[in-house]
Amino acid sequence: SAPRRSADPSTLSEPLGPGRARTVHLELDATVDFVGRRLLGHVDYHCVRNSEAPAEGENWELVLDASVNLQISEVHVDGAVLNASQWSRDEARKSEVLGLALRVQLPAGSPNERVIVRVFFETAAPGETGEGGCSALQWLSPAQTAGKKFPYMFSQCQAIHARAMLPCQDTCECKATYSACIRCPADLNALMSAVKTAGPEPCAEPEWETPEGCGKDWKLHRFEQKVPIPAYLIAIVCANLESRRVGPRTAIWSEPSMVEECAWEFADTEKFVAAGENLCGPYRWGVFDLLVLPPSFPYGGMENPCLTFVTPTLLAKDRSQVHVVAHEVTHSWSGNLVTNETWEHFWLNEGLTVFVELKILRDVYDAEEATLQLANRLKSLSESINQYGKDHNFTKLIPDLSGGGDPDDAFSTVPYIKGMALFCLLEHSVGGEKHFQPFLKAYFEKFGGKTVTSFGMRDFFLEYFGKRAESDPEVAAAMKGPVAALDWDHLFYSTGMPDFLPPCDAAPLREAQALAEKWTAAGGDEAALAVFGAKDVEGWSTQKLTVLLDALLSDTEDGGGSLPAKACERMAQCYGLLNSNCEIQFRFLRLALGAKWAGAQDAAVHLATSQGRMKFTRPIYRALKAYDVQLARDTFSRHRGGYHPICSKMVARDLEV
Repeated sequence: SAPRRSADPSTLSEPLGPGRARTVHLELDATVDFVGRRLLGHVDYHCVRNSEAPAEGENWELVLDASVNLQISEVHVDGAVLNASQWSRDEARKSEVLGLALRVQLPAGSPNERVIVRVFFETAAPGETGEGGCSALQWLSPAQTAGKKFPYMFSQCQAIHARAMLPCQDTCECKATYSACIRCPADLNALMSAVKTAGPEPCAEPEWETPEGCGKDWKLHRFEQKVPIPAYLIAIVCANLESRRVGPRTAIWSEPSMVEECAWEFADTEKFVAAGENLCGPYRWGVFDLLVLPPSFPYGGMENPCLTFVTPTLLAKDRSQVHVVAHEVTHSWSGNLVTNETWEHFWLNEGLTVFVELKILRDVYDAEEATLQLANRLKSLSESINQYGKDHNFTKLIPDLSGGGDPDDAFSTVPYIKGMALFCLLEHSVGGEKHFQPFLKAYFEKFGGKTVTSFGMRDFFLEYFGKRAESDPEVAAAMKGPVAALDWDHLFYSTGMPDFLPPCDAAPLREAQALAEKWTAAGGDEAALAVFGAKDVEGWSTQKLTVLLDALLSDTEDGGGSLPAKACERMAQCYGLLNSNCEIQFRFLRLALGAKWAGAQDAAVHLATSQGRMKFTRPIYRALKAYDVQLARDTFSRHRGGYHPICSKMVARDLEV
């Protein structure tokens, strides 16, 4: 049988097996061309030949992932230019999802030797409508920014979009350190998922022009990431950015007009990092900066090392959404330090992150905050599972992604919340936090800088507690009882809701649930509805209002629920819900569109088009589709060019356009 080239169904690179080489360090040298909307330059791959030589008559090779539209013009090995017969694009395995790999023939050599390969590349520019460019990058015109004066470019590589930005072994099996040298117009700043070591310093001007609003000068910025990371954590932003320091290792970056507001909202960041260290061990990345992006950023947050990216929809003016920062901080250990080996084991990254995030919220704030968050997460899990159908492959903790499936399709709250529930079950099985927390520290210690699969985590869990059982009778009893009873195959591969859900303290939820029951009972009766008023929710936090709305929403992502249109209108009027933050609006508008209240239509279109965070954008479009399919499709086609390519792709699938 052919040698195994990778454990990962989502890569075409070949890091494993005889006659291949793997990357251990990347040196990126690139220029940000806003006029051509492309990133171009070269990468030096410091590679190590694998420990087995190629079969007789075969060559050593380095095989890299590259998207179909990533252009590659020249390849060097150890300083020598290769001719056209020594490198090629792998047409035989070409895939719209996985790309068009680059095969580079290496000279004869011995196993475990180092070799340096240089590849010149250029990313694809999007068309006029924003379609068809590099799937990792979004290029915003000045009109799409807060400042309206300068353009803005940012990347989002998770899960498998790094290969659209630069050739790489785009699989978590290949963790590498990196350094970078980035040229951009002098009026703009460049930041990466690394520590800035120098710059901005003047540099020779490239031949091409600078964008409108910028002077003619170019500047150079240098970066270094000393901790080995998978390619999906390489990130870049180039824009008019300013920062404010909010802690010993944290600066908050954003466009100048909003930097004060952002610094206020995220003032607690250092508390989260310190709480994370307390639970998980030392913070290894030096700095923890935050970048608040324009509204089209497709996720709540992205844990790019040294520089977490977050959506501006978190700017609720009451610090109610900073739990997303606690989540991204936790990724400094779970995901970034210890990484899922393949996207089929994504639940290890996310489930453990949510599990620890809730403890950070409890430790920094209080148990009530953690409980309200848990209730909100459990609701979103049942919505996701109903969205897929309870027997769907993507409701398993370990979905099957073989056959070139797109990991973006499997993205939902399942790996996050079903994953968190499994870690809660393991903690419960060994007798609680006092036993489980030391295990977590040991897990991050053992697998730090490496990757792990579900089975590797399981084996280490059993080994760790097996040893503890020798000296601790309580643990010994747990190992013989609840732990021995765990059916791991069922836990990993069963579809639908998990059998075990962490208990949720009902007390903080009661008041909100009681109010929800009152609204349900009132129905469309005018006299009954007249009783409600602003005082019902006076002083309520966003989290508590969320519990109220979640209690009224049916368990689907499309929306609808237990209130008629008349009640929705009254609720909007009493509680000012159409003027509230995104989390509240997102829930209320799905409830109201499901009730066919026309008063929600404009606000729903505005929420769908004023930001591109998929958590909000996809379900709102689906609710609009159920409300008026033509309105949903027309709205999307008018605004499609303003979304990040990942968001655009997913909404187009949802709306079947």
